[in-house]
Amino acid sequence: MPEQTERGLPPRIYLPIVIVFAVLFLGVMGYLVALGFGVTGSVFGNSGNANGSSAGSTTSVQGGGPPAAVMEQLSALRARIVAHPKDDVAITQLADEYLAAGKFAQAIPLYQRALAVNPKNVAAQTGLAEARESLREAQP
Repeated sequence: MPEQTERGLPPRIYLPIVIVFAVLFLGVMGYLVALGFGVTGSVFGNSGNANGSSAGSTTSVQGGGPPAAVMEQLSALRARIVAHPKDDVAITQLADEYLAAGKFAQAIPLYQRALAVNPKNVAAQTGLAEARESLREAQP
């Protein structure tokens, strides 16, 4: 019985096939990731579209500000605080939004207000310390 030493296709044939499939796979995955993350718009500024709307994203950027969903959340928190001025959780959540946006000077009085309502609010204590430290670091 003759011994068969080579099995499969020679490298000059299967190597280009593997490369084509790898390029196609990476291209499709890149497209799906871009579509899934909605890279057509950004919370940090206008997208490449002329009118500022993002085609593949559910959050639209208006005037370079935060997305509409964030603005709605801020409005809801402010309305909740107006309706319930002693709601330390809502005050802390609003302060957290300011802290996340890098607006430390606006976050500090909100954390202090939440602590005045409830001195045992650990989230407000932590946020206040973080906002003060971040403000100290941001100043020259």
